[in-house]
Amino acid sequence: MTKCNSAKTRIFRIVFRKISVSLQKNQELNFLDMEQTIINQNPHWTGKKYQNLQQRTVFEALKTNLQTKHIQILTGIRRSGKSSLFAMLINELIKENKPKSILKLNLDNPLFFEIWDNPASLYKLVETAEKITGEKVEYLFLDEVQVVKDWEIFVKSVYDTETFKKIFVTGSNSSFLQNEYSSFLSGRYLANAVFPYSFNEILRHSGIYSYFDLVNHTPKVVQQLDMCLEWGCFPEIVSSKNKEIKASLLNSYFDSIVMKDCISRYQIADVATFKKLLLYAISNIGAVFSYKSLATAVGTNENTAKKYINILDDSYILDDVSNFSFSLKENVRNSHKLYVADNGIINAVSYRFWDNKAKLLENFIFNELQKQQYDEITFANSVGECDFVVKKGFEYEAIQVCYELTPENSKREFSGFDSIEKEVKLSKKTIITYNQEQHGKDIEVVPVWKCFF
Repeated sequence: MTKCNSAKTRIFRIVFRKISVSLQKNQELNFLDMEQTIINQNPHWTGKKYQNLQQRTVFEALKTNLQTKHIQILTGIRRSGKSSLFAMLINELIKENKPKSILKLNLDNPLFFEIWDNPASLYKLVETAEKITGEKVEYLFLDEVQVVKDWEIFVKSVYDTETFKKIFVTGSNSSFLQNEYSSFLSGRYLANAVFPYSFNEILRHSGIYSYFDLVNHTPKVVQQLDMCLEWGCFPEIVSSKNKEIKASLLNSYFDSIVMKDCISRYQIADVATFKKLLLYAISNIGAVFSYKSLATAVGTNENTAKKYINILDDSYILDDVSNFSFSLKENVRNSHKLYVADNGIINAVSYRFWDNKAKLLENFIFNELQKQQYDEITFANSVGECDFVVKKGFEYEAIQVCYELTPENSKREFSGFDSIEKEVKLSKKTIITYNQEQHGKDIEVVPVWKCFF
């Protein structure tokens, strides 16, 4: 019996030693992989600047913010250009700083999964980078930081101890600055929203720089508009010429946002109902609904429908727009509209939506209004109906969207402003069309390609 136990012990020790050696080799391999990943994510360490970057309107504000020590935060939907703005900022910093003193980490990389539940491990990545370069990290860029639980604790710590000259952060969730720990960063950061290209940016990238260019090259401008209405404004999509590649990329974006930023992040159990609600919402953009009616349409309850809409809104894939009213009536509060973050996503996942050009135009205009950074965007649906009521400062503007004004719909479109003026004084009233223009006494009809230049 003793000999048997002794033999078992020897076998156990041999197996344990083999497992230990295997684990040690795996750890060494993971560390080597991590080192190589960090090097791959920082090609600027060679001193070469990032190339083929398109100018963005928001970049001037980001350059100005470099003069402050505040944490720079960029928020917005995936693939909207946040990482490219990081590259542009690094190019700017390289002018007066050592390239190897700038560390950029894409935390969404699966190799960093051990860090996702332990923000203190971010120190390890910084130490590893400093070991590789032999330089102290002065500027730290953290891309897709929301994948790291309680990342704010790390960022606050290194900010307060002045470990770095400046910290830059991106996130793909609107609530990643709204949890209990994000209050730690209050007064320590500057946040800028990043959207897919605006129509104005796309025109400038196409050589349309002035109103003269706009009018002189109207066919080219309208062609660009048609591309935006169908394929959207994500940077990679705009630069691609192949329709099959565009469609493939858009489906990839959609799947990534839904799986990573929604289903995985919020641990959604009923994936089928969640996707059903999302596809229903995309297929009914601009339609007035209540959470109760939405729940009935997809076969769930009101609380679940509201929860799922909040998740989709948080991930920037949908925008939940409320009804404009100074009234507190229940039926007014319960009215909502949904818009999709980019027209390309609509056509990638919604069957033959391109046939409904009026709805695509309305969705496109909503996103352009967002890029104008109004304080508030709502709609009016009390007495008459007006597509958008926007607020900047103390002024309100009302906007109707009509693909084509006809004798049959003109009265309805023009009268849509009446109900709003019973509640608030309007500084401007506009009807945005696809390609019609006329100037009235107090209501302007303008084609969309002129409106957002």
